[in-house]
Amino acid sequence: MSTNPPTTDPHITPDIAAHVLFHLGRGGWPGSTFVQKLLQAFDIADALNRARLAAGFPEYAAAFELAKNHDDGVAFLTALVDDNH
Repeated sequence: MSTNPPTTDPHITPDIAAHVLFHLGRGGWPGSTFVQKLLQAFDIADALNRARLAAGFPEYAAAFELAKNHDDGVAFLTALVDDNH
């Protein structure tokens, strides 16, 4: 995991953060069935296909990458949700 602090991405909304957190079992709430399947696809995709998914869904890609690859990513997303609800 990266030790660099996450940066703010204006595309990550509180709802997107909550969907990613829910997918990871870290709180939040589920998105639509499509969003749940999209996050499953991010989880199982290899690097090439993850890049393809990110091209179509950059905001989910950014949130997913934060949560999975940054030490403070889950905390950052949790704070984003908590600050807006």
